[in-house]
Amino acid sequence: MRRAELDQIYRTHGSLVLRRARKILRDEDLARDAMQDVFVRVIKSGDDFRGEASMVTWLYRITTNLCLNKIRDAQRRRAKLDEQGPKVPEVKAPVADLRLDISRVLKGLPTELSEVAIYYYFDEMDQQEIAELLGLARRSVGYRLQRFVEEARVLLGYDLPEVSVQRV
Repeated sequence: MRRAELDQIYRTHGSLVLRRARKILRDEDLARDAMQDVFVRVIKSGDDFRGEASMVTWLYRITTNLCLNKIRDAQRRRAKLDEQGPKVPEVKAPVADLRLDISRVLKGLPTELSEVAIYYYFDEMDQQEIAELLGLARRSVGYRLQRFVEEARVLLGYDLPEVSVQRV
């Protein structure tokens, strides 16, 4: 196939190929990649087009097969990754997620535990500052934080950062 013919095919049918790829893949970036792959195949096998079917039918078939192969390949990759299991060690929740999880836990706990946890996790106060603010012994603040961590572990299913009871 000559370059002029390829240019004409692209200008005339490129939007059809892209629409078909979008419909199958449901992702704009993947569809654009597929469109490029389709036209690479047209360049490589353009001389194989015998004209028995229309150009639209031929491009439609190439696009459909290519997109379905991409989906199958992605599914195979996912299956292989699932078989191998996670290779990355489990990571604790990032700080932003930790704060959201703590907020959920706070709703179901007694006020004495909730307020200490808020000062410690959200306001980032140390145990001595919390003790002075609430008029408690530092040891009492530490014990309340430990109780909060234990309650949170049960509700969340993972451990919050450890809190040590600071002794005076």
